[in-house]
Amino acid sequence: MTTYLKLLTTTMYDGVGGVRGHIIKLKHYFNKANQMKVELSEKFLKWLILESFPTFFDAVKLTYNALKKEWTLEELMSIVVQHEGSLKKNETHSIALVTDQVSNMKKKPPHKNSRGFKQFKRKRNSSQGTFSGSVSFNATKNEKFK
Repeated sequence: MTTYLKLLTTTMYDGVGGVRGHIIKLKHYFNKANQMKVELSEKFLKWLILESFPTFFDAVKLTYNALKKEWTLEELMSIVVQHEGSLKKNETHSIALVTDQVSNMKKKPPHKNSRGFKQFKRKRNSSQGTFSGSVSFNATKNEKFK
């Protein structure tokens, strides 16, 4: 009895197996504890289920607490599974968006003038004047402009 009560109150959703499996596991612990003459209400089970979810399920928790009508366990499971699906859909979309952006990025070849030199212009303060010069495209990184 102690084992099932401890499992019921300490098991947290870890993302493995989905929320449906997590809820079924908690319901199993709940039923085992009730079979051993521990009288727990279904309302307490629903509260434990909601408390076992991480913060990205807070919208479901807030909705459940704000409603005057209490959800059945099946309704709760359905809503939480639907919320998990929308979270996964958004996560997949974000990953695909990042992947698409990275794969579509191409380096542009450097612009060369007719003599094969790259033009650089640097603006300076009015006291220093304006600097303009040409640098060979093959110049090393350590060369300084004069």
